[in-house]
Amino acid sequence: MKNLLVYYDPDFTTTLEDIPIPEYGPDELLIQVIAAGSNPKDWKHPLPQFFNVKVNQGDDVAGVVSAVGSSVKNFKKGDRVAGMHVMDTPRGTYAEYTVCPQQSVFHIPESMSYEEAATIPLAMFTAAVGLYRNLRLPLPFERSDREIGTTKVPLIINGASSAVGAFALKLAKLNPSIGPIIATAGSGADFVRASGGADAIVDYKSPTIIGDLRKALGDKKLYHAFDASNSVQSVTYLTSVLDPTGRYTCTTSIADGLYGDGEQSRLLKNWGGWAEQIWVGSIHEEKLAGGKWFGGVMSRLMEYLLEEGLFTGHPYEIVQDGLDGVEAALIKLRDRKSGNEKFVTRIADTEGIDTE
Repeated sequence: MKNLLVYYDPDFTTTLEDIPIPEYGPDELLIQVIAAGSNPKDWKHPLPQFFNVKVNQGDDVAGVVSAVGSSVKNFKKGDRVAGMHVMDTPRGTYAEYTVCPQQSVFHIPESMSYEEAATIPLAMFTAAVGLYRNLRLPLPFERSDREIGTTKVPLIINGASSAVGAFALKLAKLNPSIGPIIATAGSGADFVRASGGADAIVDYKSPTIIGDLRKALGDKKLYHAFDASNSVQSVTYLTSVLDPTGRYTCTTSIADGLYGDGEQSRLLKNWGGWAEQIWVGSIHEEKLAGGKWFGGVMSRLMEYLLEEGLFTGHPYEIVQDGLDGVEAALIKLRDRKSGNEKFVTRIADTEGIDTE
């Protein structure tokens, strides 16, 4: 089968190779990839200063189950599914076949295209880990421990036009005990507004953003901030409105670590609250308490939300020439030329792949 390696040597590059169809373990599914979604980590993780790996970096898949491991439950050959591959390991989704653990795979309804489904997995799981494990906000069917009577729990989602930010907004809006939900956005404000999930939208480029956020909060205290962009600027204005006993979570790592000597770390330490980076890979890890369980619960919940029409994918752009076009798409992601859309690759568009 065709398999795409993503790496630096010394510059960013990709290589399309022919390898055997991958083997799968007892808790894994072999999936024929119809569509693969791209994420910023796909160009970041191969960097020498990150993980410096030479593997198939694709993690988002939508396709058809080809085979299941001996311990897999609730899936069978022929099922339409979407899922998340284990990051930075072989058998990724930029290929004709991929392998995913069962806890990060979910069925998709017949009404949903494979292309739309491929935009969901990694960004959705990232949003879920941030909201529910890190910020400890209530799941859609739970009530908040801060909710008393009609009092709601405010939430700020910074960078709400990104895929992760948009999915965090969609998930948070499902729970009536969370609100007001205040979204920050720049050029993507119209997209956020059209999604209808935010109670208020604030321009993060505004010189009065701290005052704008406080105005949107009214007389409510803020205990939860979800940062989908993570910069010195965002940490500055978010910690300016967060209660010192609150919780902050971000999608990308603080350059020197949360306890280093850089500006972001200094701001977070001076604020004094609880801060943690989102590690979406936790849904595949045994060592983190409840990690795999959390992934399985979110997958089952996602099946219900998709079937009921309560959750949808992200806007996307089809990558030209299938796997041969992934390198150019990832360079666009790196150079911030993708707008608010996710890149989705149709494997059948790759030259030399027989889809019969």
